[in-house]
Amino acid sequence: MDIDGEIMVIHKYIRDHYRPRFSELETLVPDPYDFARTVKTIGNETDITKVDLDSILKPATKMVVTVTSSTTAGRPLPEDELYRVFTACDLLLELVEAKAKIVTYIESRMLFIAPNLSAIIGSATAAKLMVAAGGLVSLSKVPACNIQVVGKSHETATGLSGITAKRHVGYIYYSDVVQDLPEDFRVKMMRMVSAKCALASRIDAQHESPD
Repeated sequence: MDIDGEIMVIHKYIRDHYRPRFSELETLVPDPYDFARTVKTIGNETDITKVDLDSILKPATKMVVTVTSSTTAGRPLPEDELYRVFTACDLLLELVEAKAKIVTYIESRMLFIAPNLSAIIGSATAAKLMVAAGGLVSLSKVPACNIQVVGKSHETATGLSGITAKRHVGYIYYSDVVQDLPEDFRVKMMRMVSAKCALASRIDAQHESPD
């Protein structure tokens, strides 16, 4: 959670200082990780068609970014300002990688940290839930109705309809135990699993019944 807080601070710094160059970019690419990579790739380039964004952005988002860049009123940044923006981008990317390493380590220890929760939802999803909640004790205090939205994505399909977008779903919805079912049953299964995860996290927080 501390790393997430630092990422948000740096993300705001990058947005504020890169805004004179391409003010619309922050609304088109809301994810901090993708935004930092996009800023580093574009830099002061005025013709974004010459920039390779295929490995960073989805085709629809890339198309909107390219079209918007051709009409933006932005100006190139001075070299010293661009250097500070790039330094902030590098720092944000390092923090994201550090968080990923921590989550991977926690995932490898989940069978010892939260055996019941891992048995229900799997070690990978259990680790994500615990990290997002700020620890096992914090997760054990979250009601089942809120556990189902932990990890909710705020990403939008830029330029496309949002009718088919899944709302009020988080890590549990995209876990194997839910995704293995036909789509018509997934929301109901997500609610059932969320309730069981709430119980399991409370049991695991007591460290008395690992089986």
